[in-house]
Amino acid sequence: MRKSDKMEKINAIKKIIHSFCAKHLNEELESYALRLYDTIGRKRKFTIIRGKKEIWAASIIYVIARLNFLFDKENEYYITADAICDFFKTKKSTIGNKATQIETACKLGLGAEGYCSKHITDTFTFYQTPEGFIIPKSMLGDKELVVEFVDGEEAEELNRYIEEKHRIEEQKAQERKARRTEINRKIAEKKKKKKDDRQLSLFD
Repeated sequence: MRKSDKMEKINAIKKIIHSFCAKHLNEELESYALRLYDTIGRKRKFTIIRGKKEIWAASIIYVIARLNFLFDKENEYYITADAICDFFKTKKSTIGNKATQIETACKLGLGAEGYCSKHITDTFTFYQTPEGFIIPKSMLGDKELVVEFVDGEEAEELNRYIEEKHRIEEQKAQERKARRTEINRKIAEKKKKKKDDRQLSLFD
Protein backbone atom coordinates (compact mmCIF):
# COMPACT_ATOMS: atom_id res chain seq x y z
CA MET A 1 0.00 0.00 0.00
CA ARG A 2 1.34 3.41 -0.96
CA LYS A 3 1.99 5.91 1.81
CA SER A 4 -0.72 8.20 0.44
CA ASP A 5 -3.24 5.33 0.47
CA LYS A 6 -2.23 4.42 4.02
CA MET A 7 -2.75 7.97 5.26
CA GLU A 8 -6.08 8.14 3.45
CA LYS A 9 -7.34 5.04 5.29
CA ILE A 10 -6.00 6.25 8.65
CA ASN A 11 -7.81 9.55 8.22
CA ALA A 12 -10.96 7.77 7.06
CA ILE A 13 -11.11 5.66 10.24
CA LYS A 14 -10.58 8.70 12.44
CA LYS A 15 -13.25 10.58 10.52
CA ILE A 16 -15.96 7.98 11.08
CA ILE A 17 -14.97 7.64 14.75
CA HIS A 18 -15.47 11.39 15.03
CA SER A 19 -18.80 11.19 13.21
CA PHE A 20 -20.13 8.60 15.67
CA CYS A 21 -18.87 10.50 18.73
CA ALA A 22 -20.30 13.79 17.48
CA LYS A 23 -23.71 12.16 17.23
CA HIS A 24 -23.75 9.90 20.30
CA LEU A 25 -20.91 10.75 22.73
CA ASN A 26 -18.80 13.76 23.73
CA GLU A 27 -15.30 15.13 23.15
CA GLU A 28 -13.83 13.38 26.19
CA LEU A 29 -15.04 9.95 25.09
CA GLU A 30 -13.91 10.70 21.54
CA SER A 31 -10.41 11.48 22.85
CA TYR A 32 -10.30 8.05 24.52
CA ALA A 33 -11.33 6.40 21.25
CA LEU A 34 -8.68 8.25 19.25
CA ARG A 35 -6.04 7.43 21.86
CA LEU A 36 -6.96 3.77 21.60
CA TYR A 37 -6.75 4.01 17.82
CA ASP A 38 -3.21 5.40 18.11
CA THR A 39 -2.28 2.65 20.59
CA ILE A 40 -3.53 -0.05 18.23
CA GLY A 41 -1.49 1.52 15.43
CA ARG A 42 1.68 0.90 17.44
CA LYS A 43 0.90 -2.78 18.08
CA ARG A 44 2.71 -5.22 15.81
CA LYS A 45 -0.09 -7.74 16.27
CA PHE A 46 -2.48 -5.46 14.42
CA THR A 47 -2.24 -3.87 11.01
CA ILE A 48 -4.97 -1.32 11.29
CA ILE A 49 -4.80 -0.35 7.61
CA ARG A 50 -6.01 -3.85 6.71
CA GLY A 51 -9.64 -4.82 6.99
CA LYS A 52 -12.74 -2.68 6.77
CA LYS A 53 -12.46 0.75 8.33
CA GLU A 54 -16.00 0.41 9.71
CA ILE A 55 -15.06 -2.72 11.66
CA TRP A 56 -12.02 -1.03 13.21
CA ALA A 57 -13.97 2.09 14.13
CA ALA A 58 -16.92 0.15 15.57
CA SER A 59 -14.62 -2.12 17.59
CA ILE A 60 -12.75 0.82 19.07
CA ILE A 61 -16.00 2.52 20.07
CA TYR A 62 -17.21 -0.80 21.54
CA VAL A 63 -14.10 -1.07 23.75
CA ILE A 64 -14.46 2.52 24.98
CA ALA A 65 -18.15 1.87 25.67
CA ARG A 66 -17.32 -1.15 27.82
CA LEU A 67 -14.54 0.63 29.72
CA ASN A 68 -16.79 3.62 30.45
CA PHE A 69 -19.96 1.63 31.23
CA LEU A 70 -21.82 3.20 28.33
CA PHE A 71 -23.94 0.06 28.00
CA ASP A 72 -25.42 0.91 31.42
CA LYS A 73 -28.83 2.57 31.01
CA GLU A 74 -28.01 4.89 33.91
CA ASN A 75 -25.09 6.39 31.97
CA GLU A 76 -25.63 9.86 30.52
CA TYR A 77 -24.20 8.64 27.21
CA TYR A 78 -25.94 5.28 27.22
CA ILE A 79 -25.70 3.42 23.93
CA THR A 80 -26.32 -0.15 22.82
CA ALA A 81 -24.15 -2.52 20.87
CA ASP A 82 -26.89 -2.53 18.25
CA ALA A 83 -26.65 1.26 17.92
CA ILE A 84 -22.91 0.99 17.28
CA CYS A 85 -23.32 -1.78 14.73
CA ASP A 86 -26.23 -0.04 12.99
CA PHE A 87 -24.21 3.16 12.64
CA PHE A 88 -21.19 1.39 11.16
CA LYS A 89 -23.26 -1.31 9.41
CA THR A 90 -21.34 -4.15 11.05
CA LYS A 91 -22.24 -7.41 12.76
CA LYS A 92 -22.38 -7.48 16.56
CA SER A 93 -20.52 -10.79 16.82
CA THR A 94 -17.68 -9.49 14.62
CA ILE A 95 -17.34 -6.28 16.63
CA GLY A 96 -17.54 -8.07 19.98
CA ASN A 97 -14.76 -10.48 19.00
CA LYS A 98 -12.55 -7.72 17.59
CA ALA A 99 -13.11 -5.60 20.71
CA THR A 100 -11.99 -8.48 22.92
CA GLN A 101 -8.86 -8.95 20.78
CA ILE A 102 -8.05 -5.25 21.16
CA GLU A 103 -8.53 -5.35 24.94
CA THR A 104 -6.25 -8.39 25.21
CA ALA A 105 -3.52 -7.02 22.93
CA CYS A 106 -3.54 -3.59 24.61
CA LYS A 107 -3.93 -5.11 28.10
CA LEU A 108 -7.01 -3.06 28.85
CA GLY A 109 -9.13 -3.79 31.88
CA LEU A 110 -11.59 -1.93 34.06
CA GLY A 111 -10.14 1.42 35.06
CA ALA A 112 -7.55 1.47 32.25
CA GLU A 113 -5.91 4.87 32.65
CA GLY A 114 -6.18 7.12 29.62
CA TYR A 115 -9.16 5.27 28.18
CA CYS A 116 -11.85 6.10 30.73
CA SER A 117 -12.76 8.91 33.10
CA LYS A 118 -10.59 9.70 36.12
CA HIS A 119 -13.44 8.73 38.41
CA ILE A 120 -13.62 5.24 36.91
CA THR A 121 -9.84 4.85 36.97
CA ASP A 122 -9.67 5.90 40.62
CA THR A 123 -12.53 3.57 41.52
CA PHE A 124 -10.64 0.57 40.15
CA THR A 125 -7.21 1.59 41.49
CA PHE A 126 -6.64 0.21 44.97
CA TYR A 127 -4.16 1.10 47.69
CA GLN A 128 -3.08 -0.86 50.72
CA THR A 129 -2.26 1.33 53.70
CA PRO A 130 0.60 0.48 56.08
CA GLU A 131 -2.11 -0.62 58.52
CA GLY A 132 -3.45 -3.16 56.02
CA PHE A 133 -6.55 -1.31 54.77
CA ILE A 134 -7.44 -1.91 51.10
CA ILE A 135 -9.22 1.15 49.72
CA PRO A 136 -9.92 2.49 46.21
CA LYS A 137 -8.06 5.60 45.12
CA SER A 138 -11.38 7.41 44.68
CA MET A 139 -11.91 7.27 48.46
CA LEU A 140 -8.59 8.85 49.39
CA GLY A 141 -9.90 12.35 48.86
CA ASP A 142 -12.99 11.86 51.03
CA LYS A 143 -12.07 11.16 54.64
CA GLU A 144 -15.67 11.21 55.84
CA LEU A 145 -16.57 8.48 53.36
CA VAL A 146 -13.59 6.38 54.38
CA VAL A 147 -14.13 6.56 58.11
CA GLU A 148 -17.66 5.26 57.76
CA PHE A 149 -16.06 1.82 57.42
CA VAL A 150 -13.77 2.03 60.45
CA ASP A 151 -14.03 3.10 64.07
CA GLY A 152 -11.90 4.41 66.89
CA GLU A 153 -8.16 3.85 66.52
CA GLU A 154 -8.59 2.46 63.00
CA ALA A 155 -10.23 5.70 61.86
CA GLU A 156 -7.39 7.77 63.35
CA GLU A 157 -4.76 5.59 61.67
CA LEU A 158 -6.50 5.80 58.33
CA ASN A 159 -6.89 9.58 58.60
CA ARG A 160 -3.17 9.92 59.39
CA TYR A 161 -2.35 7.81 56.35
CA ILE A 162 -4.56 9.91 54.05
CA GLU A 163 -3.18 13.18 55.42
CA GLU A 164 0.40 11.97 54.96
CA LYS A 165 -0.35 10.91 51.38
CA HIS A 166 -1.85 14.33 50.63
CA ARG A 167 1.20 16.01 52.21
CA ILE A 168 3.57 14.00 50.02
CA GLU A 169 1.55 14.79 46.88
CA GLU A 170 1.53 18.49 47.74
CA GLN A 171 5.28 18.42 48.38
CA LYS A 172 5.87 16.78 44.99
CA ALA A 173 3.71 19.44 43.34
CA GLN A 174 5.77 22.19 44.98
CA GLU A 175 8.99 20.51 43.86
CA ARG A 176 7.71 20.31 40.27
CA LYS A 177 6.76 23.99 40.44
CA ALA A 178 10.22 24.90 41.75
CA ARG A 179 11.88 22.91 38.94
CA ARG A 180 9.76 24.67 36.32
CA THR A 181 10.63 28.05 37.84
CA GLU A 182 14.35 27.21 37.75
CA ILE A 183 14.14 26.02 34.14
CA ASN A 184 12.31 29.20 33.12
CA ARG A 185 14.94 31.29 34.94
CA LYS A 186 17.78 29.59 33.06
CA ILE A 187 15.97 30.00 29.75
CA ALA A 188 15.46 33.70 30.47
CA GLU A 189 19.16 34.10 31.34
CA LYS A 190 20.22 32.43 28.10
CA LYS A 191 17.90 34.66 26.07
CA LYS A 192 19.25 37.75 27.82
CA LYS A 193 22.84 36.68 27.23
CA LYS A 194 22.17 36.10 23.52
CA LYS A 195 20.49 39.51 23.29
CA ASP A 196 23.46 41.18 25.05
CA ASP A 197 25.92 39.37 22.78
CA ARG A 198 24.05 40.55 19.68
CA GLN A 199 24.10 44.13 20.93
CA LEU A 200 27.83 43.97 21.68
CA SER A 201 28.52 42.54 18.23
CA LEU A 202 27.14 45.74 16.70
CA PHE A 203 30.16 47.59 18.07
CA ASP A 204 32.72 45.11 16.70
